[in-house]
Order: sequence, then C-alpha cells, then structure tokens
Amino acid sequence: MKHSKKFSRCICGSMMIFLLSFSAPQGSLAAGPVTYKKITKQFLTSGKVDLVREVVTLPLHRGRLASGETVWFVLTDVSDYATSKEMGLTWAPSLAKAKDLTSTRVAEMDDSGNITFKSGRVDFSPSQTLVGGEAPHFFPPRMARAGSVGDAHYSPLIRVANRKDIVFNAPVIAFDVEPERIAFCNGSPDYSVVTDSVASICPDKGTVDLKLRFGFANGKHLRYLSFDANSEESATLESSTFAPAESDILQSGAIEVIYTIVNGKTGGKDPNRQGLDSAINGEGPSLDILAHFTEISAGYSPMWDVRLAEWTQAAISKDQRKLITDGDDLEAKSASGLLVSPTGGPVKTTGNLVNCPVVGFTDE
Repeated sequence: MKHSKKFSRCICGSMMIFLLSFSAPQGSLAAGPVTYKKITKQFLTSGKVDLVREVVTLPLHRGRLASGETVWFVLTDVSDYATSKEMGLTWAPSLAKAKDLTSTRVAEMDDSGNITFKSGRVDFSPSQTLVGGEAPHFFPPRMARAGSVGDAHYSPLIRVANRKDIVFNAPVIAFDVEPERIAFCNGSPDYSVVTDSVASICPDKGTVDLKLRFGFANGKHLRYLSFDANSEESATLESSTFAPAESDILQSGAIEVIYTIVNGKTGGKDPNRQGLDSAINGEGPSLDILAHFTEISAGYSPMWDVRLAEWTQAAISKDQRKLITDGDDLEAKSASGLLVSPTGGPVKTTGNLVNCPVVGFTDE
C-alpha cells in the first residue's frame, strides 16, 4: 500500500534531494497570516468550498466502461449552458471545439444520469516522485514520476453522443475498484487507488474532498483544481494524472493560457515569493497566473496551455523580481525583456497542457 504522506527531504553529499507532493494545502499566500478569507465569486457551484481545510467537496460519480470496469469520476465543466446551470458545473463553451478530437472520449448517459464510457483507463498504482535539481535552481527537476497514468485512450474530456454531443470535463478519480477500497471518509487515502489530489473520499455519501490549488487571475487570488497533464513533469508538479493522449487539445482552440514563473523570489515569508524553484524547495505553491480570466465567457476552458517565464539575470541583479498576479503585467514584462522563455526569446507555449477547472476567487 502506498503511504498517503509523501513529503520527505534527504541530503546526499552536497546534493539536496526533495521528494514531495505539491497538493498539500498551504495556509497563506502572503508573508503574514490570513485571519479571515472567503470565496468572493464561486464558479463551480456544485462544490462546497472549505478555505480552512483548503478543499472543495464535489459529488462523486460512479460510472462504467463499456467493457464493464467501474469508473469513479467528478464533473466540473460542461460546454452546454443549460446543463451547467442544472448541474452546478462551470460553463466552458470552448470545450465544444474539442468534441471531435481523437482524445475526447465517447460516452453515453442514461435517463438517470449514469455515464458509460467507451474507453479510457487510469492506473493509480505508481508512487509520485519528484527529485529537485541542485540548489538554488530546483527546476527543472532531475526526476519526475507521476502518481497516476492514463492509457493511450484516456482524456478527461468526454463527448456524450446521445445528449447532442455535449462535452464534459470528467476526470477519473479512481478506476476498477469497489467502494470499500476507496472509503476514506476521514482522510488519509491510499494513493495507490485514488488520485493524489484527494483529501478524503466517501462513496457511501457520494462525495470527494479535493485539495485546492492557489494562483492568481486579474490581480486576485484564485482557487482551482488540477486533474491531468499531457507531460509527466507537469503531472508530477501538479499532483495529477499523466494523460499524454490529451495533447491534441492544444491545437483545438479549447484552451486558456496560464503563466508559471520559474525563478521568482524564494523564502517562505517573502511577500514576493513565487515560482517553481520555491515550490520544489517546499516553500509553498508556485502561484501561477491565469492569463486573462476575469469571468466565465465564451472563450473559457479548464484546459490550460502552460507558458514558463524566467526572470533575466539583469532583472535579478536590479532587484526587479516582484510577485506577479496579473496576466497583462506578465506580458508587459515579457515584452520589455525582463521575463523570457527558459528556451530563449519571449515567453511562449511549452506544449504542456494541464486540466485545471476554476473554483472561485477569494478576498485575501
């Protein structure tokens, strides 16, 4: 059985090695303690948000593959507006652009709302492992192994063929296991049978508590979830499922842009702390920036195109590294040459895609 606590640090000679999970809830994103915070705008209304525990409770759905295996999953986003209102899901109209993609799985829904998937299996038995690079440049990691892996047919997106081809975001939480195997109502789940973002799961109640992730959009604090990524490195960093089949979504237009700082300031109490070097060093979340999100609109999608941004040595030497919370600000700094792509030139796509449904804004 895989142990549910997966944070450890060891020193081997002059090399520090970090094995950690980034999905552990963090208290505050600022240097000082937050005494009170609340959701100011919630988009995923089927969820109950707990900002003390930093989790959202969602309905846990039980479906099956056409071949008979049990599929445990959640629903977060849907392309159809009426369905979003009826089910409390986030309206993601641009997901309709993905309905004919190879990776979008075909499914059917009966009159009771039960879903049968044509294909798509996920193996949750691997142990998530991340080994950071040598200090102070912990990114890129020297090793990244995701805690769950989808097969060649798995993508979180499904097209419900008998419901006017509506597209749902339906990430798999557990696969081919009976309810008693995933009954962790009081927490401490076995991550060899459920996804690494689960805080607790209770099939009898039909609920699952999922760990919230922290970021920014439009200068405001954002909470979101992370389920899948098309690269194993991104999946490991996000404590999510490695789903290589979903790469074709990048070419569909059914995407948003998210910026990730590589080498922002470090130090757990520094108010300008941000980035992957800091996160891999165990100081807190990387605090990514959803590019231009302010409200649900016709272009919204939970599928995010990851763009890495690195502060130049000149910017670092002039102490110009600051916490970035707005996509326009980041793009202006990229245009002025303060931020560049790690591969050179302006900040641009990495080809990495993550499935990160928005939950809501907070007032921190």
